[in-house]
Amino acid sequence: EVHPADAPLFHIDGDNQQPTEKGQRIFRILIDKDTRGKRYLADFNSWQQGEVPSEFISFLMGLSDPTNSDTDDDGMHDGFEYWFTSWDLEENRWGMNPLIDSDVNLDSDGDSWDCNGDGLIDLNETFSNLREWESSTWGKYNARFTVPVEVGVVTFGEDAMSAYMSEAGLSAFFARAALYDDFVAKGPESADRMLAINSLDSNNFNRTLLGVADPTHPDSDSDGLPDGWEYCYARYDMPDPSTALRWAANPLNPFDVHHDGDSDGWYDRTSFDIPAPLGSWSDRAFTATGETVQQGVGDLPFTNWMEYENGTRPDLNDTDGDSVAYLTTVENGQVVWHERDYNLTDGREVFKYGTNPVDNDTDGDMIPDWYEHAKGWNETNDNYSSWLEIRVQWIDTTTGGACNTDTNSCRPLSIDSGSLARPNLAFTWFTMDPRDAADANQDHDQDGNWDCSGAGCVYTPYTAFQEFYAITDPVLSSPNAVRLAGLVHNGEGITEGWQLRAHLLGLGAWDENVRNYLKMDQLGNSDQRFVYILDDKDQDFLIIDQSDDEVLAAGNRTDAWDIFYTGSPQTSPVRSVGEHELGWYLVDLDDDHVAEGSDPMNWDTDGDWVVDWFEVNDDERDGARGDSSPLRYDSRLTS
Repeated sequence: EVHPADAPLFHIDGDNQQPTEKGQRIFRILIDKDTRGKRYLADFNSWQQGEVPSEFISFLMGLSDPTNSDTDDDGMHDGFEYWFTSWDLEENRWGMNPLIDSDVNLDSDGDSWDCNGDGLIDLNETFSNLREWESSTWGKYNARFTVPVEVGVVTFGEDAMSAYMSEAGLSAFFARAALYDDFVAKGPESADRMLAINSLDSNNFNRTLLGVADPTHPDSDSDGLPDGWEYCYARYDMPDPSTALRWAANPLNPFDVHHDGDSDGWYDRTSFDIPAPLGSWSDRAFTATGETVQQGVGDLPFTNWMEYENGTRPDLNDTDGDSVAYLTTVENGQVVWHERDYNLTDGREVFKYGTNPVDNDTDGDMIPDWYEHAKGWNETNDNYSSWLEIRVQWIDTTTGGACNTDTNSCRPLSIDSGSLARPNLAFTWFTMDPRDAADANQDHDQDGNWDCSGAGCVYTPYTAFQEFYAITDPVLSSPNAVRLAGLVHNGEGITEGWQLRAHLLGLGAWDENVRNYLKMDQLGNSDQRFVYILDDKDQDFLIIDQSDDEVLAAGNRTDAWDIFYTGSPQTSPVRSVGEHELGWYLVDLDDDHVAEGSDPMNWDTDGDWVVDWFEVNDDERDGARGDSSPLRYDSRLTS
């Protein structure tokens, strides 16, 4: 190993690092030798009492114990520490020293990884010199108990040899030789080290060091994945076929670059699917690489290499945690199927949808990816746009025609044989693309407000962004406006959508039940903040017929799906036993009993003939949210 000419001998370095270790080490050597060693205890005691050490005691000071494979009792064999030590210029010490045990947590090659992404590398994340040694005895020490009892201990070396045999077709002899070759192939320094190790015994490495990771090199198997990264995410026998009876990531197995242990690739691809362009995201801007995935049938595993390249975790199929929406099937008015939608797993985000798998708000528009996907994805066209009949055609109530500069009253109605009916709806492109922040400022259903009180009429839009939060305050009219508004949540300026939502709704606060104007269920008979969506089937605004009303969603009733208290469907659901509000799936897509604002595809979410903007704006005026709501049907009766 290259080191300064004046680098100290191991025992001098040991004195510098652990002054008291020398006495303990020599005492262990003497005691372990029974009568042969005990006859020198008098010399040892004299030295400990301050006398000049005898010639023999001085000799032992610089010696490792040839009868003990681990002189310093630090868990690493002396030979491993000797052959793979390196001089640490920053710490001015040997990276490993067979005479002291303070080197166990050092990471000579600096290949440790921040597994959980919290900005710190803690002790359990450190691929220390000791952990590199333990690759030959445990595999991943902290995950050793994930190996089934009936299988026993599977070291990284054994796992790598199994991979060479099964995936490269090598015999056991040549698989063992391949591990040696992997060490040699890393470069001249590694090759010279291996020659030195085997200089007196050609089988020395195979007999004593086979299966260790290389503490002098950050990539022991030269597969492009850092050893610390592979150690971080090493799990045994993950459910994917590629990792059956395997360590899903292994610093000694070059074949694990092709593993997809968390099965988060694109596995249900059809010939009609159009893959997304490939590239990288930085500061919420996409840069295409020019690479493309060919259209066609066939599985696309999201391999360890792809996970590393995209910064995702190979032990989580959804790194950014945005696969939270649910899919619901309703037949004859009853829910018959309700399951979590795992469409936004890491591989599908990259290959199919083109979103950022490590950011749950890819475009930074403060609307989470999962919501934009749930509302906007068009499977038929493989894009986020649909041609929908949702755009309100406002009319001049005097003329029945379109509003113009002479209009005094512009309303979301239509005139049908002299009656005031619900407005006619025009077709429009509805787009919610989690890769493009521009659509957050679109008012697709045109359910804002026409103000004709001045000279002519002026339209105020109610955008998709505002609908998600159910707000009309002009200070918070867009994501950029929010970021400039100086709002604070938990001591930090609000820049992300989850912060804004928590701030507006009081999520997690002691008074959440009072502040949360989007909560679904009714909490007590006096609580008026709950969802109530009605199809009144009325054809004339001025004629109210309650006989055929159909309740579509109600927070004061319990849906038959997963109902626990079957005798109480007319009461609010009990969350703790998994009950849901009647028809909850219409406005609560992630099953958290909180509505995702008003519906950007429906001008009148609650069905009460009033545009969503008006009800939200009216609710904001008194400073107490929830007493008026686009989610709660208000009767047109005036008395």
